[in-house]
Amino acid sequence: MWRNWFSAAVLSSLLGAFLMVAAPAIALLVRPVVIELDATGGGSSSSLEVVNDRNVAMTVEVKVSDLSLPEKGAPVLTASDGKDFLIFPTIAKVQPGGRQVFRVRYIGDPRLAKSKLFMFSTSELPLENDKTEKQAQLQVLYSINSVVAVRPSKATADIRVVDAKRATNDKGEAGLELTFTNDGAAHGFIGMANMSLQAGAWSKNLDRNEMGKAFGLGLIPAQSRRIMFVALADLPASGSIDATVKPGA
Repeated sequence: MWRNWFSAAVLSSLLGAFLMVAAPAIALLVRPVVIELDATGGGSSSSLEVVNDRNVAMTVEVKVSDLSLPEKGAPVLTASDGKDFLIFPTIAKVQPGGRQVFRVRYIGDPRLAKSKLFMFSTSELPLENDKTEKQAQLQVLYSINSVVAVRPSKATADIRVVDAKRATNDKGEAGLELTFTNDGAAHGFIGMANMSLQAGAWSKNLDRNEMGKAFGLGLIPAQSRRIMFVALADLPASGSIDATVKPGA
């Protein structure tokens, strides 16, 4: 139930909140920003489309990093050995207003015990300056990230709230610090869930639009925990809190 939450219309906004990635209005456009693959079979292949919105040609390269998420805090990227994916091409020149499709296939361990996370960085490469020019030219280069999650075939996520406590974020907003646990073998996303909160006579239901605004992508790795904050101005100051999360319809 948790494995197919995302529609293309909401992916970009949710990813921005997850990784704080901002794409320029006119430059390098990359889609999709989230790729979900199976470790084997037809679901192990996908594609990445790059659109050049500029009036000059650009050369772009796709690189892979391993992605890990601590229980609390920012994502961590580490260099990948490049053996988990076949990407064709890895470097391409995209003409003004043109597009390039990069074919992606997972060729890593087909017997994954749980989902594995990666980050694809689609980066613009610098142009070679004219050797006759005496002054160096400043080049603004863009790089757009896409989350890639590979799961064991038929694996699902099993996400629930195991702790909810009152807290204040760095903006001084009152709310709840929630601990989500995923006991499943597949990754899951809180950003498209529904959540019910109750504290005594007070109750609140957050639909998937509100969850997306609060948690962004809300990616929770398989067999892991993540601590996240949601601002709730009307939360009672005392009393025990019950929180229940369910996959979005």
